[in-house]
Amino acid sequence: MHITLAFIFMLAALRTEQSLERKSAMENQHPKLRYVDTIPVETEQGEMIALRDPMGLADEIVLISREALYILQFFDGTKTVDDVIQLFKKQFRVDLERQAVMGLLQHLDNHYYLDNERTRQRKRRLEKALLDAKVRVAAHAGVSYPAEPDSLHARLEEFFLSGAGLPDRVNGQPTPVGIVAPHIDLRIGGAVYTHAYRRLAEAPPADVYVILGTGHAGVSELYSVLPVDFETPLGRVPVDSTFIRLLQQNYPFDLYSDLFLHKTEHTIEFQVVFLQKTLADRPFKIVPILTGFSYHIFEYPMFEREREIVKRFTAALRQAIENYPGQVTVIASVDLAHVGPRYGDPEKPDHAFLQEVKKADFAALESVKNVDAAGWNQAVARVEDRYRICGFSPIYTLLASVPAKRGEILKYEQGLMDDEESYVSYCSAVLY
Repeated sequence: MHITLAFIFMLAALRTEQSLERKSAMENQHPKLRYVDTIPVETEQGEMIALRDPMGLADEIVLISREALYILQFFDGTKTVDDVIQLFKKQFRVDLERQAVMGLLQHLDNHYYLDNERTRQRKRRLEKALLDAKVRVAAHAGVSYPAEPDSLHARLEEFFLSGAGLPDRVNGQPTPVGIVAPHIDLRIGGAVYTHAYRRLAEAPPADVYVILGTGHAGVSELYSVLPVDFETPLGRVPVDSTFIRLLQQNYPFDLYSDLFLHKTEHTIEFQVVFLQKTLADRPFKIVPILTGFSYHIFEYPMFEREREIVKRFTAALRQAIENYPGQVTVIASVDLAHVGPRYGDPEKPDHAFLQEVKKADFAALESVKNVDAAGWNQAVARVEDRYRICGFSPIYTLLASVPAKRGEILKYEQGLMDDEESYVSYCSAVLY
């Protein structure tokens, strides 16, 4: 049996001389596929597999056949094309045509799915363009929330009315030193955001809001600070360069890794939209920070460098908060458990299982009430992150950095995500 080119992939563009030159250059290399999401989709040609790049470097989604999906496992950076052909034959007892493998590789390379210098150059170009623009434009307006300002104002007011209620004027309550807010799509959990943001609205405003966003695609150096303004349909919010300089003074690692991740990540953008609505005409600045690590770095000796990065960053953030000539509030943009078939569970969660999830969530959230970063890690590690917390690193960083004495859980909810009855839990909390 032979697998030929026609069954391996669908060409999205005509070959060029340049792509043929790259194909020739790949003959003796060891191709490596970057991390991708694989999603089954129905097409006119039948069921295909969509490759989606969660990091946002690829220029489009690529469709491949199921046969091609099996080949991808061999693109690990240690094998040549000849190695792949031989291993595939040994494992599946199928003769694989060299033309098919090279065609697949060329297609992946054309769209930046391979871990190679061409993709790294694209990353550098994207990061330079973002810095040169001096503004990060809204990526989710018109999708997760209205792109027209009046419609967005109205939608946000609806969230407050169905959630915490419209805020009163400043009522003498202290300015929170930190909040936890969801990053779930606003169309699902928008009302839960309002419980944290009402506390901000009814207190004197901070001068700067440090937003710790979950980096869903991972962050190579665990933290990534974007030193440019954010723009949404409600206007432009300036970045606080003074705070970033204070942070950098005491941080020996790279603050600006993976800047391109900020371009499409929603976890900071959603908080900026709520800040603009909540603070109305009161001026404020932000510090956008993506972060990504799990409890594993505290549990295994091999992650010594990662532990040192977190230790030094949280210490630098504490020092920057102390030295900043104004009020600072830190926002952790966080979702909690992810359960159900969409997230890898074999069965739909029933009521009893969802109650089990809630119990585990609240056990972990005790550490937020106690402002206890070590306790947060222990609670997640104790169950080996059984329920897939999305937001471990922002909460850990928040709890390890802010000068808070106590926390309060304001609202908790489990949101239905799809027809398969998969759920995500999320909450609002405040720290004083």
